[in-house]
Amino acid sequence: MENNNTYTISKFKAATQCKCPRCRTGKIFEGGMFRLKGQKMNKNCPHCGLKFEMEPGFFYVAMFVSYALNVAEFVTVCIAVFVLSGGSESPWHYLTACLLTAVILAGVNFRYSRVIQLYWLTPNLRFNEKYYGEAYKK
Repeated sequence: MENNNTYTISKFKAATQCKCPRCRTGKIFEGGMFRLKGQKMNKNCPHCGLKFEMEPGFFYVAMFVSYALNVAEFVTVCIAVFVLSGGSESPWHYLTACLLTAVILAGVNFRYSRVIQLYWLTPNLRFNEKYYGEAYKK
């Protein structure tokens, strides 16, 4: 069966919505971003069946992506604290702001570090239009 969809979701929009990079329809994660039980990632795409963890240890790279996201967030928060506090020299202001940022954005960093790895750091994983939309059935 050929997929006759003329509209496909953009790569950026699919990534921000945490959709599968191959079909851009199925969800990568179960539940919400700020679940108290913790984050749960689907093993396979519920729509096209893509196995997200392609090999053991596949998401170790996501730790480095998460580190880069944390550094960018900390620099941004420290600059904001400096500007808003009028150039405060107390290290406690900066430390408190960085720790709060790390705790509040932990779920965001977990999700988007894996999404960034799947979309932009896995060269052999590309969007395939035949899997897109409701016309495709497993």
